[in-house]
Amino acid sequence: MKQEKAEPAYRSRLKAERADELYIRILQKLMREKLYRDPNYTTAQLAEELQTNTRYISAAVAVCSGGNYCALVNGMRLRDACKMLRSAKYKHLTAEEIGLLAGFASRQAFYKAFARQYDCTPKAYRMGRED
Repeated sequence: MKQEKAEPAYRSRLKAERADELYIRILQKLMREKLYRDPNYTTAQLAEELQTNTRYISAAVAVCSGGNYCALVNGMRLRDACKMLRSAKYKHLTAEEIGLLAGFASRQAFYKAFARQYDCTPKAYRMGRED
């Protein structure tokens, strides 16, 4: 018999409306300031700037997106990387340089996340979808 994982108490204390509001603030903060491009930017820094705590950040992201904070940030980074890979403006950069510019801490982290999401390498993506 499969046992269901108990939901952490802080998630149940975060009401849906509050989770939505916090999630919107998280997205606005990360996207407006492009903080996701900084591989050293932490959830703790975000929580401090939004005057909340990391558990509520995690809960809001989980409730509103079904994923976790790292997946949210990596998704933003991957969207940026894809735009850059297709753009003539960034043609002079290698795929690795684009990954680092998008906010990944290393080539390995970029290639692994990219392959998981798109089932190909950044180079193959670039060659197959160039504008």
